[in-house]
Amino acid sequence: MTFLSHLRVIGRRFTASETGSMPVEGVLASTFLIWWYIASFQFFDAFRQKNVNQKGAYTIADLVSREADPIDANYIEGMNKLFDYITFSRKPTTIRVSSVFWDDDKKMNKIAWSYATGATGGMTTEQLQANANRIPKMATGDYLVVVETFMAYEPIFNIGLNAQWFKQFITTRPRFTGCILWKKPGTIPACIYDTDIDPSDNVSDDGTTDATVGS
Repeated sequence: MTFLSHLRVIGRRFTASETGSMPVEGVLASTFLIWWYIASFQFFDAFRQKNVNQKGAYTIADLVSREADPIDANYIEGMNKLFDYITFSRKPTTIRVSSVFWDDDKKMNKIAWSYATGATGGMTTEQLQANANRIPKMATGDYLVVVETFMAYEPIFNIGLNAQWFKQFITTRPRFTGCILWKKPGTIPACIYDTDIDPSDNVSDDGTTDATVGS
């Protein structure tokens, strides 16, 4: 009998054998089941947290869109605290609220004002162009609010799912006013905010030199 034939015989015996070791099979099966349970829990937790982030972002966007009075930095900082509360976030979060209008002369969307919590910085008109396809078409004089949320997520178990930021980009129109007015202490609330008044990194505008006073 050749060596190859001998291997075939051994292979047939092995496949036909019904003997086994319960402890060994139990260890193999339990290892797979434990890994499957951990992986299922991890992916479920990631999708759950992402879904919670999305719902929280829509809640913040809806609240901002209903404001009839001017809002300011303290208001948005408070919205970030509310976002943390309703999402039960275990990691850092940031929100950025921007007012966007359509510039018919330049045929482009522009930032009227934008404020971000943390170190993110307000959105600029240049940054807005990278998301131009996510902005609905607007008529001249129309405004809308863009609410972005950023939630840090770190997996509990190392199963190949990397740490990442869950991001949301929500657009909504003001419900009861033509625009959401921005208020800085000592200034007149305006639809379009002039950063010459406030050159901080958190606030951005469209680069105009004059603020358009809201009604």
